[in-house]
Amino acid sequence: MPRDKKIKEIFEIADDGIQGVLGYFLYVSACKNTSHTNLIKSILPPRKIYHTHEWDRFYRPQDLIDQMESLFEPYHTRICLISTVSLFEVAIKNFIKRLFDTKKIKTKPKDNYKRRLEWVFSEVKHSNYGTPAMIARIPKLCLQLDHGRRIRNLWMHNNGLFEKHYKTDCLKVKMHSPIIDSAYKNKQPVILKSKDFINMYRSHLELLHQMHNQIQKEYFGQKKSYSYKAMEKTIEWKRLLVGK
Repeated sequence: MPRDKKIKEIFEIADDGIQGVLGYFLYVSACKNTSHTNLIKSILPPRKIYHTHEWDRFYRPQDLIDQMESLFEPYHTRICLISTVSLFEVAIKNFIKRLFDTKKIKTKPKDNYKRRLEWVFSEVKHSNYGTPAMIARIPKLCLQLDHGRRIRNLWMHNNGLFEKHYKTDCLKVKMHSPIIDSAYKNKQPVILKSKDFINMYRSHLELLHQMHNQIQKEYFGQKKSYSYKAMEKTIEWKRLLVGK
């Protein structure tokens, strides 16, 4: 049977969007590492920044430069992970809507990301898509996505500061312990390194592929797996970054 076109479209939009985040992450990181402080200072607004159409605030460009120099990596990973998690979340919400609208499922998970992600975990545990290593990695992907959800929530709701809910809100993955950042015990702010973001990015993208394949197989009878690696597709950056 042919793949469901709407499910494939939802997948491709999220797939493109998440890959676009990686392109942006790598490009901005490279720019930061090759930039010159004096040149940055000459381009920044000299004395004040407009925060609304009428209100401005005075600042010292050097203060911004100094803080960005020391905090660029954790802030850059923060912004990019928020984007990655949000793109994945919307894709899953749209997958569920499509399955419900086509009567493939009778009920939808409760309308929050945690419950939708719980549904994802219940679906992909049956997947046999990809290499043996990919299949064996599925529980670890689930752990990474749940950690990304909880980290995103800290940034969105608690200014990036660890609090008790971060630990108690974990989703269960059978025979695996949840990921708990060691900084939680020391009551430090959430700090991610570039390698942490890359790891979470890869987990989100890989689980997106697992989920797309499982939906097409389980609910629409598609037997042929989808793989742009097998298709030898090159990256079309313009389409990833602006949609066409």
